[in-house]
Amino acid sequence: MKTAIIHDWLINRAEEEQSLESLCTLFPDADVYTLFYKPEAIPAAMTAITVRPSRLQKLPGITKYYKYYMPLFPTMIEHIDLRGYDLVMSNNRYFAKGVLTQPETCHICLLHPSILSFWQGPAPEPSKPPQSFRSVYPFLTSYYRIWDIVSSQRVDYFITYSHLLEQHIIKYYRRNDISVIDTADGKDLCRQSLYDLCHQIMNTFRVRQDTICQTHDIPSPQTHPAASSYMED
Repeated sequence: MKTAIIHDWLINRAEEEQSLESLCTLFPDADVYTLFYKPEAIPAAMTAITVRPSRLQKLPGITKYYKYYMPLFPTMIEHIDLRGYDLVMSNNRYFAKGVLTQPETCHICLLHPSILSFWQGPAPEPSKPPQSFRSVYPFLTSYYRIWDIVSSQRVDYFITYSHLLEQHIIKYYRRNDISVIDTADGKDLCRQSLYDLCHQIMNTFRVRQDTICQTHDIPSPQTHPAASSYMED
């Protein structure tokens, strides 16, 4: 199965990066996409994996002054080409879930608490920004919230480890396709639980796709062999 993992950015070792390491362990043949990264920030489990950054990687000072570039991130995440993938796993800090996928691609989003900052206060901003930036940021917060809602509709299933995030998904995204893994935070995600859950979701997605095709009398997508063989040991 052709799999892609999407990660916002890779410049430090927060809980999102530890979740990314778990995903790369579960999907060792996956392609990893990110907006930008520091080579020294790549986890040990990913040393054999090629990280594919967006064109933002070429911008001067992107890894240090990335908050100045944040208004570009929604557009750049949408420009990642994910045609031909059977499974897309977005490890969402703020923007990863906004990728565009094909109808036959299953998109599972692992949602982290960082996204709540868009809703509980102003958007993240640079320290000591120029006055011109300060006047714009209140408007950017509204923009990020709208984009957050719109991009949530591109996800087939959500996985999280926080009941607060579960409430956020239900209230703002109007979605009920949620699975909550019982753990303290993203650092302690049980890989076996995540593995089993992805297996279950993928099976459900394939059944739903087949049902839609049969109902509307259209050919089934030419995807990976049956979900029953998915992720076999």
